[in-house]
Amino acid sequence: VQSYLAGIEWIAAASRAVNLFERPGISVKLSALHARYSITQADRVMAELLPRLKAILCAGRTANIAVSLDAEEANRLELELAIYQNLLEDPEFADFAGIGFVLQAYQKRAVYVAEALGALATKLNRRIPVRLVKGAYWDSEIKHAQVMGLPGYPVFTRKEYTDVSYLACAEILLGHATHIYPQFATHNALTVASIITMAEQHGVAPDGFEFQRLHGMGETLHDQLVLLKGAS
Repeated sequence: VQSYLAGIEWIAAASRAVNLFERPGISVKLSALHARYSITQADRVMAELLPRLKAILCAGRTANIAVSLDAEEANRLELELAIYQNLLEDPEFADFAGIGFVLQAYQKRAVYVAEALGALATKLNRRIPVRLVKGAYWDSEIKHAQVMGLPGYPVFTRKEYTDVSYLACAEILLGHATHIYPQFATHNALTVASIITMAEQHGVAPDGFEFQRLHGMGETLHDQLVLLKGAS
Protein backbone atom coordinates (compact mmCIF):
# COMPACT_ATOMS: atom_id res chain seq x y z
CA VAL A 1 0.00 0.00 0.00
CA GLN A 2 2.78 2.42 0.91
CA SER A 3 4.40 2.11 -2.51
CA TYR A 4 1.12 3.04 -4.20
CA LEU A 5 0.62 5.98 -1.86
CA ALA A 6 4.14 7.18 -2.63
CA GLY A 7 3.47 6.76 -6.34
CA ILE A 8 0.31 8.84 -6.16
CA GLU A 9 2.18 11.57 -4.29
CA TRP A 10 4.96 11.59 -6.90
CA ILE A 11 2.54 11.66 -9.85
CA ALA A 12 0.55 14.50 -8.31
CA ALA A 13 3.70 16.56 -7.75
CA ALA A 14 4.87 16.00 -11.34
CA SER A 15 1.57 16.80 -13.06
CA ARG A 16 0.60 20.32 -14.01
CA ALA A 17 -2.81 19.51 -15.47
CA VAL A 18 -5.96 20.30 -13.50
CA ASN A 19 -8.57 18.08 -15.14
CA LEU A 20 -8.66 14.56 -13.66
CA PHE A 21 -8.47 12.79 -17.03
CA GLU A 22 -5.66 15.02 -18.28
CA ARG A 23 -3.47 14.01 -15.35
CA PRO A 24 -1.51 10.75 -15.25
CA GLY A 25 -3.20 7.95 -13.33
CA ILE A 26 -2.03 4.85 -11.51
CA SER A 27 -3.05 1.19 -11.79
CA VAL A 28 -3.32 -1.12 -8.82
CA LYS A 29 -2.70 -4.85 -9.09
CA LEU A 30 -5.01 -6.38 -6.51
CA SER A 31 -2.91 -9.53 -6.13
CA ALA A 32 -0.13 -7.26 -4.86
CA LEU A 33 -2.41 -6.08 -2.06
CA HIS A 34 -3.50 -9.51 -0.86
CA ALA A 35 -1.70 -12.86 -1.05
CA ARG A 36 -5.00 -14.79 -1.16
CA TYR A 37 -6.65 -12.77 -3.91
CA SER A 38 -8.86 -15.48 -5.41
CA ILE A 39 -12.57 -16.29 -5.65
CA THR A 40 -12.17 -19.15 -3.15
CA GLN A 41 -11.10 -16.59 -0.54
CA ALA A 42 -13.71 -13.99 -1.48
CA ASP A 43 -14.97 -13.28 2.06
CA ARG A 44 -11.47 -12.85 3.41
CA VAL A 45 -10.44 -10.70 0.46
CA MET A 46 -13.44 -8.41 0.90
CA ALA A 47 -12.70 -8.01 4.60
CA GLU A 48 -8.94 -7.50 4.30
CA LEU A 49 -8.18 -6.15 0.82
CA LEU A 50 -10.95 -3.54 0.53
CA PRO A 51 -9.68 -1.36 3.42
CA ARG A 52 -6.20 -1.29 1.84
CA LEU A 53 -7.63 -0.44 -1.56
CA LYS A 54 -9.87 2.28 -0.14
CA ALA A 55 -6.86 3.90 1.52
CA ILE A 56 -5.25 4.13 -1.93
CA LEU A 57 -8.45 5.54 -3.44
CA CYS A 58 -8.68 8.18 -0.70
CA ALA A 59 -5.15 9.28 -1.56
CA GLY A 60 -6.02 9.35 -5.26
CA ARG A 61 -9.13 11.43 -4.63
CA THR A 62 -7.20 13.91 -2.49
CA ALA A 63 -4.45 14.22 -5.12
CA ASN A 64 -6.95 14.26 -8.04
CA ILE A 65 -5.28 11.16 -9.51
CA ALA A 66 -7.33 8.37 -11.12
CA VAL A 67 -6.81 4.87 -9.72
CA SER A 68 -7.60 1.87 -11.94
CA LEU A 69 -7.98 -1.76 -10.95
CA ASP A 70 -5.51 -3.58 -13.17
CA ALA A 71 -6.62 -6.66 -15.11
CA GLU A 72 -5.34 -10.08 -14.08
CA GLU A 73 -6.18 -13.71 -14.85
CA ALA A 74 -9.66 -14.73 -16.05
CA ASN A 75 -10.41 -16.76 -12.90
CA ARG A 76 -10.16 -13.54 -10.87
CA LEU A 77 -12.56 -11.51 -13.02
CA GLU A 78 -15.73 -12.18 -10.99
CA LEU A 79 -14.03 -11.16 -7.76
CA GLU A 80 -12.56 -8.03 -9.33
CA LEU A 81 -15.98 -7.00 -10.61
CA ALA A 82 -17.47 -7.53 -7.14
CA ILE A 83 -14.75 -5.37 -5.60
CA TYR A 84 -15.24 -2.71 -8.27
CA GLN A 85 -18.99 -2.55 -7.73
CA ASN A 86 -18.44 -2.29 -3.98
CA LEU A 87 -16.18 0.72 -4.51
CA LEU A 88 -18.57 2.47 -6.89
CA GLU A 89 -21.49 1.96 -4.51
CA ASP A 90 -19.56 3.24 -1.49
CA PRO A 91 -20.99 6.68 -0.54
CA GLU A 92 -17.47 7.75 0.50
CA PHE A 93 -16.41 7.79 -3.17
CA ALA A 94 -19.63 9.10 -4.71
CA ASP A 95 -17.85 12.32 -5.73
CA PHE A 96 -14.73 10.62 -7.15
CA ALA A 97 -14.82 9.93 -10.90
CA GLY A 98 -11.35 8.39 -10.94
CA ILE A 99 -12.14 4.77 -10.00
CA GLY A 100 -11.16 2.93 -13.16
CA PHE A 101 -11.40 -0.61 -14.52
CA VAL A 102 -9.07 -2.32 -16.99
CA LEU A 103 -10.83 -4.59 -19.50
CA GLN A 104 -8.98 -7.26 -21.50
CA ALA A 105 -10.40 -7.75 -25.01
CA TYR A 106 -8.84 -11.19 -25.44
CA GLN A 107 -11.19 -12.66 -22.85
CA LYS A 108 -14.27 -14.23 -24.41
CA ARG A 109 -16.43 -12.48 -21.79
CA ALA A 110 -15.08 -9.02 -22.64
CA VAL A 111 -18.11 -7.71 -24.52
CA TYR A 112 -20.42 -8.83 -21.73
CA VAL A 113 -18.24 -7.14 -19.13
CA ALA A 114 -18.23 -3.94 -21.21
CA GLU A 115 -22.03 -3.99 -21.28
CA ALA A 116 -22.18 -4.72 -17.55
CA LEU A 117 -19.87 -1.79 -16.77
CA GLY A 118 -22.02 0.52 -18.88
CA ALA A 119 -25.17 -0.69 -17.14
CA LEU A 120 -23.60 -0.30 -13.69
CA ALA A 121 -22.37 3.24 -14.38
CA THR A 122 -25.78 4.17 -15.78
CA LYS A 123 -27.58 2.68 -12.79
CA LEU A 124 -25.38 4.63 -10.37
CA ASN A 125 -25.53 7.73 -12.61
CA ARG A 126 -21.80 8.32 -12.52
CA ARG A 127 -18.95 8.36 -15.03
CA ILE A 128 -16.19 5.79 -14.80
CA PRO A 129 -12.92 5.42 -16.72
CA VAL A 130 -12.50 2.08 -18.49
CA ARG A 131 -9.16 1.19 -20.09
CA LEU A 132 -9.46 -1.30 -22.95
CA VAL A 133 -6.38 -3.45 -23.56
CA LYS A 134 -5.74 -6.55 -25.67
CA GLY A 135 -4.53 -8.72 -22.75
CA ALA A 136 -1.34 -9.75 -20.99
CA TYR A 137 -1.63 -13.33 -19.70
CA TRP A 138 -2.37 -15.31 -22.88
CA ASP A 139 0.27 -18.04 -22.41
CA SER A 140 -0.62 -18.69 -18.77
CA GLU A 141 -4.36 -18.68 -19.52
CA ILE A 142 -3.89 -21.33 -22.21
CA LYS A 143 -1.60 -23.47 -20.06
CA HIS A 144 -3.87 -23.23 -17.02
CA ALA A 145 -6.89 -24.34 -19.04
CA GLN A 146 -4.90 -27.29 -20.42
CA VAL A 147 -3.66 -28.35 -16.98
CA MET A 148 -7.21 -28.18 -15.61
CA GLY A 149 -8.53 -30.23 -18.53
CA LEU A 150 -11.13 -27.59 -19.37
CA PRO A 151 -13.25 -28.04 -22.52
CA GLY A 152 -12.25 -24.61 -23.82
CA TYR A 153 -10.16 -21.53 -23.17
CA PRO A 154 -11.27 -18.30 -21.46
CA VAL A 155 -9.38 -16.28 -24.08
CA PHE A 156 -9.42 -16.17 -27.87
CA THR A 157 -6.75 -18.31 -29.50
CA ARG A 158 -6.32 -16.25 -32.69
CA LYS A 159 -5.13 -12.66 -32.79
CA GLU A 160 -7.76 -11.59 -35.32
CA TYR A 161 -10.52 -12.70 -32.95
CA THR A 162 -9.04 -10.54 -30.20
CA ASP A 163 -8.83 -7.61 -32.63
CA VAL A 164 -12.53 -7.99 -33.49
CA SER A 165 -13.40 -8.30 -29.80
CA TYR A 166 -11.44 -5.11 -29.12
CA LEU A 167 -13.47 -3.17 -31.69
CA ALA A 168 -16.72 -4.66 -30.40
CA CYS A 169 -15.85 -3.57 -26.86
CA ALA A 170 -14.83 -0.13 -28.12
CA GLU A 171 -18.23 0.23 -29.80
CA ILE A 172 -19.98 -0.62 -26.52
CA LEU A 173 -17.85 1.74 -24.43
CA LEU A 174 -18.36 4.64 -26.85
CA GLY A 175 -22.08 3.88 -26.84
CA HIS A 176 -22.03 4.46 -23.08
CA ALA A 177 -19.81 7.56 -23.27
CA THR A 178 -22.23 9.54 -21.10
CA HIS A 179 -21.29 7.32 -18.18
CA ILE A 180 -17.97 5.83 -19.34
CA TYR A 181 -14.71 7.60 -20.17
CA PRO A 182 -13.07 5.15 -22.63
CA GLN A 183 -9.29 4.82 -22.56
CA PHE A 184 -8.03 2.87 -25.57
CA ALA A 185 -4.61 1.28 -25.10
CA THR A 186 -3.46 0.35 -28.59
CA HIS A 187 -0.53 0.70 -30.98
CA ASN A 188 -2.51 -0.44 -34.02
CA ALA A 189 -3.20 2.23 -36.66
CA LEU A 190 -6.27 0.45 -38.05
CA THR A 191 -7.74 0.11 -34.55
CA VAL A 192 -7.11 3.80 -33.89
CA ALA A 193 -8.76 4.84 -37.17
CA SER A 194 -11.74 2.58 -36.46
CA ILE A 195 -12.21 4.04 -32.98
CA ILE A 196 -12.05 7.62 -34.28
CA THR A 197 -14.74 6.74 -36.82
CA MET A 198 -16.89 5.06 -34.14
CA ALA A 199 -16.55 8.09 -31.86
CA GLU A 200 -17.74 10.38 -34.65
CA GLN A 201 -20.72 8.10 -35.32
CA HIS A 202 -21.66 8.14 -31.64
CA GLY A 203 -21.18 11.91 -31.39
CA VAL A 204 -18.37 11.55 -28.84
CA ALA A 205 -16.10 14.59 -28.82
CA PRO A 206 -12.29 14.14 -28.90
CA ASP A 207 -12.09 15.01 -25.20
CA GLY A 208 -14.64 12.30 -24.41
CA PHE A 209 -12.09 9.49 -24.79
CA GLU A 210 -8.36 9.00 -25.02
CA PHE A 211 -5.68 6.78 -26.53
CA GLN A 212 -2.90 5.28 -24.44
CA ARG A 213 0.34 3.50 -25.26
CA LEU A 214 3.09 1.64 -23.49
CA HIS A 215 6.25 3.63 -22.81
CA GLY A 216 8.66 3.22 -25.72
CA MET A 217 6.06 1.80 -28.10
CA GLY A 218 3.90 3.34 -30.83
CA GLU A 219 5.42 6.79 -30.40
CA THR A 220 5.11 7.86 -34.06
CA LEU A 221 1.42 6.92 -34.23
CA HIS A 222 0.55 8.58 -30.95
CA ASP A 223 2.46 11.74 -31.85
CA GLN A 224 0.06 12.10 -34.78
CA LEU A 225 -2.91 11.54 -32.47
CA VAL A 226 -1.73 14.32 -30.18
CA LEU A 227 -1.52 16.67 -33.18
CA LEU A 228 -4.95 15.53 -34.38
CA LYS A 229 -6.54 16.09 -30.98
CA GLY A 230 -4.92 19.52 -30.72
CA ALA A 231 -6.38 20.52 -34.07
CA SER A 232 -9.89 19.32 -33.27
